[in-house]
Amino acid sequence: MSEMLFWNVNEGYTEALVRTMKKSFLEEEDYMALKNSTNMNDFKTALEATDYEEIIQAEPSPISSARLQTLLKQKLADDIQYFQSQASSPLYEFIDLMRHGYMIEDTIYIIEGIKSKADFDSLLKRADPLGEFPGMRTIKAAESENYANVYQTVLIDLPVGKYFHKFLEDILVGADKKDINAIESIMKDYTHEKTKNYLKKIWLTELYKFCTTELDGPSREIMEDLLKFESDCMTIQIIYNSLGNKELTDAKGREAERKKYIHLLGRLYPGRDTELTSADSLEKLKEAVRPYDQYKKMLEHVPEPGKDEEFQSGAKSLYDYMFEEQAKMYALAFEQQFHCAVFYAYLKLKEQEIRNIGYMADLVGLGMAKNMPQWKKIVVPFKDVY
Repeated sequence: MSEMLFWNVNEGYTEALVRTMKKSFLEEEDYMALKNSTNMNDFKTALEATDYEEIIQAEPSPISSARLQTLLKQKLADDIQYFQSQASSPLYEFIDLMRHGYMIEDTIYIIEGIKSKADFDSLLKRADPLGEFPGMRTIKAAESENYANVYQTVLIDLPVGKYFHKFLEDILVGADKKDINAIESIMKDYTHEKTKNYLKKIWLTELYKFCTTELDGPSREIMEDLLKFESDCMTIQIIYNSLGNKELTDAKGREAERKKYIHLLGRLYPGRDTELTSADSLEKLKEAVRPYDQYKKMLEHVPEPGKDEEFQSGAKSLYDYMFEEQAKMYALAFEQQFHCAVFYAYLKLKEQEIRNIGYMADLVGLGMAKNMPQWKKIVVPFKDVY
């Protein structure tokens, strides 16, 4: 009881804010109105009847799907920043750690853009608003430098530097030279996606560590459950994606490559680690997760890895099945009170709502017939699949 009392004194107002925002989520009738739109003018009009009216009503019609998602993401970023401004410790630090995942993605995106000689200001405009942080422009100082110096800049100047530092420490293990100059040759084996996966693994581990050591009560319990599930989902997705990689034909090489990225926390680790890293087919992957009904169900109907026909056929991807399960867990976080996890759940469910809107805008823009299976891929927060 005292734990709840102290939480309410410190964070009662902030938690009330996020719970009030639950009313802002689109409901099934809102999705029906969006689906029934015949063009993007109608789509914008339908969206103006929701909580997004204020941010899109001044936009010229027709509005593009890309522009729409940018505006919606900015609103979400503003909401999260406002919650954090009202928070005290440890909620303030928790929200900061939540945002670090997006900061990592933005940092990698900008570094890759610099390497490709893209316009820096354009890169900043296209970055995810959730990952914005003071000092992003300092990355531009490395614009004309070599690859190693770019990462050195990241380590020195950015709030996510600790994740990059850990990443560099890990990849330099076994290298003849342990200095920053060794990065150039080693990083040739790391694509943008591989680098992101590695860094997100480090970040999720740090978030998990914070939740299990700095939070208590329902905050710790709910976040521990959510992060274990997310970690397992990332591991399953990495294994699944690697099955479609024709370059990974050697069993030992495949296992070594996977071990770099799969997560060392969750329900699957360490009990199913060997089965997962050695799986060389979708059936073997299914067998590896069979003891866990939730994961077994997600893999029942997924297509063979490497197929790029999901959008055209309307077939659900592994990611679709995963988020259906995640959305249920995020929604359940709102059922309990006096905890940090509701902020994490709000962020994740709002992200899904924005993806829904962007996906539906694309379908409307393509003139997709309303009876096509693509429309059934929408995951409505707090509701069953639409």
